[in-house]
Order: sequence, then structure tokens, then C-alpha cells
Amino acid sequence: MINLILAVLCSAGVSIFMRASETYCRGKYGILLMNYAVCVIAGLLTTGKNLGHIGEAGTMTAVGFGVVTGLLYCGAFILLQWNVRKNGVILSSTFMKLGVIVPSALAVLWFGEKPGWNQGIGLLIAVVAILLINLEKGAVRTGGSSKAGLVLLLLGGGLGDAMAKFYDAYGKTSFGSFFLMLSFLVSGVISGLLVARNRERITKNEVLFGVLIGIPNYFSARFLLWALADVPAVIAYPTYSIAAMAVIGAAGVLLFKEKLTKRQWVAYGMIILAVGLLNM
Repeated sequence: MINLILAVLCSAGVSIFMRASETYCRGKYGILLMNYAVCVIAGLLTTGKNLGHIGEAGTMTAVGFGVVTGLLYCGAFILLQWNVRKNGVILSSTFMKLGVIVPSALAVLWFGEKPGWNQGIGLLIAVVAILLINLEKGAVRTGGSSKAGLVLLLLGGGLGDAMAKFYDAYGKTSFGSFFLMLSFLVSGVISGLLVARNRERITKNEVLFGVLIGIPNYFSARFLLWALADVPAVIAYPTYSIAAMAVIGAAGVLLFKEKLTKRQWVAYGMIILAVGLLNM
């Protein structure tokens, strides 16, 4: 459980530093590229001596899962940007967060996990809480939206997260860091192409926040992969997603002086309840 807690804290750290970077960074992709560069370096360092075993049994599995995961990571980001333009930030962020349904469903349907009644109710409460936090009255764009784009965003983000469970089930544990490094390398290459295409200038701010975001980003994935070896996915994924939201909400109030509405306070209370039910 300690790995899951650390994964939650690291995931929240990514969003907190992303929020802080909005004041200092202008480019869309530069900070993303630097973040992935840091993740690749961290992956190389944590892979360590196992790099000498590349080519042994399990290597191609790590490569295959790594490439697919990297494409899903970056594809979800591009889908998010497209959906923000087409559907607005509220609906887009909501469907991105609702992607937690995908790995939770796969845990039951593909891996045969059997959640108890408390986990089922906890997941339902979590979904309602996500909707309450993100769908404020009058905040949703009503014209020109694309339902297909939102569904693809939900599936893409959810499948990207689910790849950790697939690797935990079918991959070699000793190549876990190598798998993650490849995932971030593929995402970094795509981000670099986007930087070049848009002729973005990477300043020291992008480098600084790229490092600050990249370190917790890598370790959130690393700790989640470790957590999945000990905690059922049907518990780990919803807890990872909504507990991070609670930490981010607390940081928004304490660090950025954001004010929550009454319904958002209710939603955060529901998140605490949902985390408790999921881990009973």
C-alpha cells in the first residue's frame, strides 16, 4: 500500500507543478518535451545494471508494451488538446479523469478480479465525485461539441493507464524500469517533433518546470507499477486517480488560494468516502 500512496503523491505533484508553470511557461510542447527527457533519464538510471541484460527473454515484451504505452500517453495528450478546442476544458478534463473506468473495468473483465460490494460502491461514488467537481452549472459548452472525441479521450487515457497492469501481468519484473523508459522515450520523440513543427523556443523556465514535473511523473508511474504487484487493479486505479484529485484540491486551496464551491466541497468529502470504501 505504501507504493500506492507514493504514486498518489507523485501524481498530485505533477498537476501541482503544471499549475505553477502556467505563470512562467508559454509553449505547449516544450515543457512536455523536457518532462519526458527527465523521465527517460530517470528510467535509464533506475534500469541500471539491467541494461546489460537487454536481449534476454522478456526484452521484446518490454519493448512492445513500452512503444504502445508511449503512443497512448502522447495520443491522449493530443486528444485532450483537440477536445479542449472542440468541447471546452470542463468536459475534456472530466472525460480524461473518467478514464479510470477503463482500467477498472479491464481488471474485472480481462484479469478476472472480483471486487466486493464496497469497491463497487466506492467506484460509483468516485465517478459521481468527478462529475460534481468538474461539471459546474453553466460551465459546459453546449454548441459544436464532439461526443466521439470525448469517448476517444476517455478510452485513450484509460488504456494508457491500463498498460501498467498489462505489463505487470505479462512482462518481466526486472525490465519494469526499461518498459517505463521506453514509454517516455516514445512520448518524448513525438513531443520533440511537435516542438519542431511549431518552432517553439525552449527557455530556462520550460527546462526548470520540465524537471520539476518529470521527476514526480516518472515515479508516479514507477510506484504505480510496483503497487499493482501488491494491490488489485480494481482498487489501485480508482484510489490512484481520486486520491490524487483530493491532494490536488487541497494544494489548490492552500498554495494557490483557490476557492471551492459548496458542491466541490461535497465532492471532496465523497472522494474521502470512496477511498475508504475502495480500501476496506
